[in-house]
Amino acid sequence: MAELSAPERQMIVQWCMSAQFFSEQTLQETISRIYDDEAPALQDTVDAVNLRLTRYSLELRSSMSQTSGERMWALINTKADAIATGATPYSPTLLTILKHLIEQVYTDQHGNFAVDLHTAVREATSKGSSSYSRRDAQEAIDWFCSDGWLQVTNGWVVLGRRSCIELQAYLTDGFAEYMRTCALCKEMATQGVMCDACGAFIHPYCAGRLRETSKAQMLSCPTCHQLMESPSSFGPGKPGIRHNLVKSDVSQTQRDEDDE
Repeated sequence: MAELSAPERQMIVQWCMSAQFFSEQTLQETISRIYDDEAPALQDTVDAVNLRLTRYSLELRSSMSQTSGERMWALINTKADAIATGATPYSPTLLTILKHLIEQVYTDQHGNFAVDLHTAVREATSKGSSSYSRRDAQEAIDWFCSDGWLQVTNGWVVLGRRSCIELQAYLTDGFAEYMRTCALCKEMATQGVMCDACGAFIHPYCAGRLRETSKAQMLSCPTCHQLMESPSSFGPGKPGIRHNLVKSDVSQTQRDEDDE
């Protein structure tokens, strides 16, 4: 195994600062290229790079695709406003629209973490100037999607992979009552199924893994171990599971105060 020498580590740091958002495969290929195919373990490299990035209030973080299991990485700012910092190419109007759409998606009343595209365009238009058209709004959404902040799936606007990585702290701090975590992988869950016996959430990909390990190819809850024959589902186009907003009044009051 190659040692994490300073020159190679610095090259990886510079590459990460330039790329900002990339797949785990791309990261692994870059590490192998820099180390001439004698690369150290991926996690060792990430730990060493993050140690170097700490002085700049930066950190490499990752998130797994909830449907495919593919892992994506992003370079995030650990101190500043996540949306404003990560979305620097956008104008103040676009930043306002992006923030509004992310919050609309995340607080979807049906618990699907999704907003239909027609509604998203209307909401985006309402946040623009008086001359801001629906076409402008659609182009803005397309831009957000190409940058990984949002994603359109079968006519539904959902959080993009980049948002799932970079905005975890923002969403957890500001919208804790909407947060769902997969019982198997412990990452944020915005689509999947719920165990009706204990309320545990499971990603579609993680549910598939559990079925594969079962002799009868049946899904059992990793928390209470009960058989999940017809679990409730949530996600774009699904029936949905409404949030139990125990803290909603307090959280909404705090958000209203922050907006004043």
